[in-house]
Amino acid sequence: MDEMKLIYPDGYETDVMFMRAEHPIGNIFLFHGMLEHYRRYIEFAHFLTENGFNVYACDLRGAGPASHEQDYYGHLEPEEGFQQMVEDAQYFINQFQDELPTFVLGHSFGSLLARRLGQVMGQVLAGVIAVSPPPHSGVAGLLGHSAISTALKRKGSTHRSKLFERLLFGRYNLKFLPARTSSDWISSSPEEVDAYLTDQHCGGLPTLGYLYEVTKASLDVTTSARIHEHPREVPILFVVGAEDPVIFDGERLKGIIKKYQAADVEICVSSYDGARHEVLREEQREQVWADISLWLEQTSNQ
Repeated sequence: MDEMKLIYPDGYETDVMFMRAEHPIGNIFLFHGMLEHYRRYIEFAHFLTENGFNVYACDLRGAGPASHEQDYYGHLEPEEGFQQMVEDAQYFINQFQDELPTFVLGHSFGSLLARRLGQVMGQVLAGVIAVSPPPHSGVAGLLGHSAISTALKRKGSTHRSKLFERLLFGRYNLKFLPARTSSDWISSSPEEVDAYLTDQHCGGLPTLGYLYEVTKASLDVTTSARIHEHPREVPILFVVGAEDPVIFDGERLKGIIKKYQAADVEICVSSYDGARHEVLREEQREQVWADISLWLEQTSNQ
C-alpha cells in the first residue's frame, strides 16, 4: 500500500492511498461514508487487490486527519460543498486512471458521490457500486433540509448543532432498542460499533453547512431527472444490509430500483439478511466482498 498527499486545485489537501494488483484487470476508486476515512476500508481493499483490481481511495473533503489539520472537519460550504466533492473525485480519478476498466464504489454518503459520478462521467466508467445507498428522503427530507436552511441563515454555516444531528440520524437506532450504544444501527457486531466510536477520525458533530449539503445531495442525486443522466450502458450494483435503517428511509430501496429501471439502467441488487448499515464490515463480510468481486470481474469482461 502506498499513501500520499493530494492537493486539489482550490488548495484543499487530503490523504490518498493506492494498492496495485500483480496482474490488474480493472481500477476501483473507493469513496467512504459521512465523517469517516479510507483507512477503515484497507482490509477490503487488500481483498480486491488480491482478486485483480487496483484500488484507489481518498479521504473526502471535510473528513480524515487532513481535515482536522485544516480546521475543516465535518464542514462543507453550503451550495458548494457536494459539488466540490464531485470535482475533487474527478480530479482524483484523473490522476490515476489508465486504459483499464474504471469503477467507482461508494458507501452511504459516498454512494451519493459515486452515483453522481455515474451521472456526470459515466461515459468513462465501466460500472458503479452503491453500498448502503440513501434513497430519496421524501417529504421528511424536504422538511429537514428546509429547517437546516433556516437555521443556517440564523446561526451560520460553521455552527454545529446536536439537535439537527439527532433529528437526522437519531431515529436510525430506534429499530434496535434497547440499544447498547447510540450507534448500534451501523453494525450487528459490537466490536465494529466500538471500533467506530473510539476512532478519533469518525463521527462527531457536523456543521450546519455539512448537513445542508448532505440533505441537499440526498434529495438531488436520487431524483428521476438525475438518474436519467446515468448512461444506460453503465451497470450499477446496489449492496445493502436487510436490516439497514437508512435504506428504509423515504422512498426506500424499492423506490431507488424503480427509478433506475425506468431509466433503463442495468441494475443488480445484493441484499444480506441480518446486516445493518456498514454491510462491508458485517459478520458476513467475506460473502459480501466475494459477491462484489464476482460482479466486478463479470462486468470487466463484458
